[in-house]
Amino acid sequence: MNTLALASGLIGVAIALPVVARSIPQLDQKEVFTRTGVRFLSEEDKSLLNLQMSRAGLDIQPEYFMGLRAGITSLYLVTVVALSLISSWVLGLAVFTPIVYFLPGVWLKSKVEARKTELRKRLDDFAMYLSTALNSVPDLIDALNEAGKATRGVYEEEINTVLKENSSGKNLMDALVDMSVRTDIDELNSLISSISQIYVHGAKASDKMQEFSDKIREGKRFDIMDQAGKVQIKLILVVLLFILVPILMVIGYPAVYSLMQIM
Repeated sequence: MNTLALASGLIGVAIALPVVARSIPQLDQKEVFTRTGVRFLSEEDKSLLNLQMSRAGLDIQPEYFMGLRAGITSLYLVTVVALSLISSWVLGLAVFTPIVYFLPGVWLKSKVEARKTELRKRLDDFAMYLSTALNSVPDLIDALNEAGKATRGVYEEEINTVLKENSSGKNLMDALVDMSVRTDIDELNSLISSISQIYVHGAKASDKMQEFSDKIREGKRFDIMDQAGKVQIKLILVVLLFILVPILMVIGYPAVYSLMQIM
């Protein structure tokens, strides 16, 4: 009976929601969530969340994200309480409210890690394209633009941001340092340091970039070898557990059975 009542309640809510939605005055959702987020964010938390947004490659205001997070959590809790009026056991789902609250943060961290992984994966390509571009284009800004377009993906996005900041009046090195802070990758910090030497001290650009690209590729090769060694260890365990042990059991069973019969 409780199940029937719950199903009836859900159908009623599904029918009523469009009607209620039409009767409520239209609100600017972004403004509502932003104002809500302002109440929950301190200046320090706002700065940290804004940095995470940048590292995830998301063009979202931290106040809006926090307001959306609070709104999703509130909606979940209100839904649970409303459904508990129909069936009391539903109220137990309220224990998952903290999980609902933290899920957007987990999603944001996964976006940051995915972007970092892509940046590391394509760093050697970007350095190689930059080396090639500096051979044919003496201007560093044009070379960065060409290398970003050739690499595509996250590097094209980051270089476009650097060039926009530079065109709006920011020094190129300052814009590249900001990119280094956004990405938070040691290897990319080294690349930007090399670019700084090219820009400030006039070091030979193409050779520096080629040397850096070779170094990154060498590091990748060692990482692949290390991963291959770990896979071999795992394969040995698999062979022991699922092949050798069953074979020994099959071979040893007749002998053990015979001994048991004798005893």
